[in-house]
Amino acid sequence: MNKMEIVWVRGDSLQAAKWRATYILKPDLQVLAQSMDDHGWLQPIVVQKSTNLIIDGYHRWEISGTLKSHRKAYKGAVPVVFEDVNDIEAMMLHLRLNRGRGATLGKKMSRILKDCASSRKYNEKDIRRMLGMQADEYDIMLDGTLLKSRKVADHKYSNAWVPVEAPATITQQAAVIERPPNPDR
Repeated sequence: MNKMEIVWVRGDSLQAAKWRATYILKPDLQVLAQSMDDHGWLQPIVVQKSTNLIIDGYHRWEISGTLKSHRKAYKGAVPVVFEDVNDIEAMMLHLRLNRGRGATLGKKMSRILKDCASSRKYNEKDIRRMLGMQADEYDIMLDGTLLKSRKVADHKYSNAWVPVEAPATITQQAAVIERPPNPDR
């Protein structure tokens, strides 16, 4: 186990990972921004040492560049913990940290798991252990059957809950539903 060393670096020296599997809806993003404005940095960003790709903390990083209070107080610097990991280890760490918070998109997670499994860096048992998955969940994520077999249009939903995948005929006329930019539908 490594001792965590936090280093302050220029925020513009970091990059978003194209493979990230997270998305925050606008209301939740606003709550995060307000929290950061009120309390400053409470958690560092986790970054792949060799590439400066953000493994964890993308939304905090993105917000920090827009907050006047942060630009003034931190002069464009962000707290970072560098992890000396390869690309597959970075992807797996991204999934582990975000899955632990319940913040991953199924289809993107499936894509990352396929990359990790095909790399042979980890075997099935290790991946399942690291992500807390049962064998059937692992199999579904690798073959994508759950993501393909959902028939949202065949179900009736109460007006209290309408999934983003629901056809327009099901949604409330006055409701404005934010749709994450993902291919999960």
